[in-house]
Amino acid sequence: MPPGRPVPRGRGAVGCWGRTEKRGCGMHLRALLGRDTERRTLAALVEQGASGSGGATVITGAPGIGKSALVAEAAGAAARGGTRVITAVGVESEEDLPCAGLHQLVHQLRDGIDDLPERQRTALLAAVGLVDEAVPDLYLVGLAALTLLTDAAAKAPLLVIVEDAHWMDRATLDVLGFVARRIESDPLVMVAVTRRLDDRLSSAGLPVLHLGRLTDEVSGEVLDAVAPGLGPQVRRRLLEEAAGNPLALTELPAALHSVGGAYALNPGPLPLTARLERTFTARVSRLPADTRAVLLLSALNGDGTMDECLAAATRMLGTPVDVGAFEAAIDAGLVEAQGPAFRHPLMRSAMHHAATAAERQAAHAALAAALEGQPDRQAWHRAAATAGPDERVARDLDSTAGRALRRGGVAAALAALRRAAELTKDPSARADRLLRAAELALESGQGDVATHLLTQARSLDLSVRDQGRAAWVSIALAEGTRGEGAATAELAELAVEIAAGGESTLGLRMLWSAVLQCFWGEPGPAARERVAAAADRMPVPADNADLVALRAYSAPVERGEGVMEGLAGQLERSSENAEGDQLLGAAAVTVGAPALASRLTARSLDALRAQGRLSMLARALCVQAGSAARLGDVRAGSLAAEEAASLARETGQPLVHAMVNAIRAQLAAVSGAPAAEAWAAEAEREALPSGGRPVLAIMQMARGQAALCQGRYGDAFGHLHRVFDPADPAFHS
Repeated sequence: MPPGRPVPRGRGAVGCWGRTEKRGCGMHLRALLGRDTERRTLAALVEQGASGSGGATVITGAPGIGKSALVAEAAGAAARGGTRVITAVGVESEEDLPCAGLHQLVHQLRDGIDDLPERQRTALLAAVGLVDEAVPDLYLVGLAALTLLTDAAAKAPLLVIVEDAHWMDRATLDVLGFVARRIESDPLVMVAVTRRLDDRLSSAGLPVLHLGRLTDEVSGEVLDAVAPGLGPQVRRRLLEEAAGNPLALTELPAALHSVGGAYALNPGPLPLTARLERTFTARVSRLPADTRAVLLLSALNGDGTMDECLAAATRMLGTPVDVGAFEAAIDAGLVEAQGPAFRHPLMRSAMHHAATAAERQAAHAALAAALEGQPDRQAWHRAAATAGPDERVARDLDSTAGRALRRGGVAAALAALRRAAELTKDPSARADRLLRAAELALESGQGDVATHLLTQARSLDLSVRDQGRAAWVSIALAEGTRGEGAATAELAELAVEIAAGGESTLGLRMLWSAVLQCFWGEPGPAARERVAAAADRMPVPADNADLVALRAYSAPVERGEGVMEGLAGQLERSSENAEGDQLLGAAAVTVGAPALASRLTARSLDALRAQGRLSMLARALCVQAGSAARLGDVRAGSLAAEEAASLARETGQPLVHAMVNAIRAQLAAVSGAPAAEAWAAEAEREALPSGGRPVLAIMQMARGQAALCQGRYGDAFGHLHRVFDPADPAFHS
């Protein structure tokens, strides 16, 4: 753009076109993704004006939706084509100052003022305060502005941009409306940018170009361009909260980065940049006190009702508050007319962060008092109203977690336990809640959260029992790949001692830690036998699903017959234990009974989905895919493998993902597809760094099967022999 050329100065103008508070042209371009129709419409209007047939339009849309980015692009193109661009910006503090916006435009065209007819010149100068005279009828001021603009357009095509028109003073909008209605055969275009079309603009009868939310697909493109490499759960949360708003999509990752990515997995409001907070709360400060109160309460009350918010507001303010308090918020375009639903999800976060800590605590306390008879919601609001440790509130949240688990709500239980741990002063009780939360995080595929909670727990003075629990979580997080022989066997024997002391559940979990090291790694035959012997001594019923699977994983050949006996009759029993069915299915496929494995695992899938136990669901689908591959059912195996791979990525289970790719190689091999080697190579790349032996074994089996199908028997023998060579990384019992 040539030096000295007037450029748009609005809040939303971006990078190279606008104020320096923006982050550059990259954000400008990303905000325009998916706006092809609107861009063409505005470009056509500007081109029409340059050719001598002017016009005007109003661009509307929510804060941050990309209005000014759209106008900035049009302004840049216009300037490059020889059109002069001038801008006026509405400012909230000048909304009641007559002709403040008009003054901005007149100042940029001041060289033409002396050429106006005398009465028009005097009227215009008086209106903008440049001469000390009474302001005449606005009709004359409007005529003067029209003459000034058309005279300027006669010298060079002119584009007039009115940014933030919702904050423009009434007199300026009246004058600009007068001008806009009379633009016809001049090379003059006027574009007003506003968040909402109020009566001051609608009365002008101008065409309106409304910018809505970006589509889900385009939103994903914007987010991936701004913050590549986000975890699936974090990415999904940001897309949900941004709700197609380009500013939110570009600013939320920066805010999240400042506090750590795992923050996005918390159930509370997301962190916001100062700019985002200003964008979504700019209209709140001028609302009545009762309206501000019900807005804050609505933000903190989640999906609560209007009646709850009004009752809480009455308690908080000490004066009756009725539904009329919402009317100002509806008029401001902050909430929907039919109830306390915010027009954009980030309004909740913005209201939360804009309030002081004392205001938030008072609001939560009022909500807790208004929610009599709803213990779970009361517990959460009491916790939010509590600044320091409080065991009574922590116990209430602990009970809430228990009720959530009984309903299959793993995520809700995890959130409740995390908050309960924060409110717990006693180190032993705090460790217990942190470890239970870590176990739930592990189960729901939130490895980062589990690691964080485990670190917090280990900073405390743990009992022997809790040390064992921490060891189980730690090894499960590492997927059991790094255990040494003696340590693995000692962990298994300690597990038996703990179970014998009355902690059978904890003992089984600790034994699983040792067994997973046998399965994913190779501790040696002596350690493997000690682990299997420990499983034999575990004081639990012989048909316990954990025990059956433990024997299969630790010594599939040596204990295979006993495992098959344990599996016998399981299908005849009705089962409501999804975790048990998943384990039994895994045991069956491990000892070479794929048909039985498929049937057992199938019983667990619906329940695991309903309960949100995504980590376990990924493993169950992996078993389904592996069973199908062994049975030659390529279609069923491919479907299960596709879903398993997606879930394994989402829940951060790289070795499960590698296993799925090895199974995909098997499926391709038995169907004669050329992709077998590509899948095998991908599985090898993923598994080698951590030494995932079962992945490497299945990968070699797939290569052997592919070679057999192609008649390359020598190659097939070479691939398959590696699985039986103890010195080979692909060796597996």
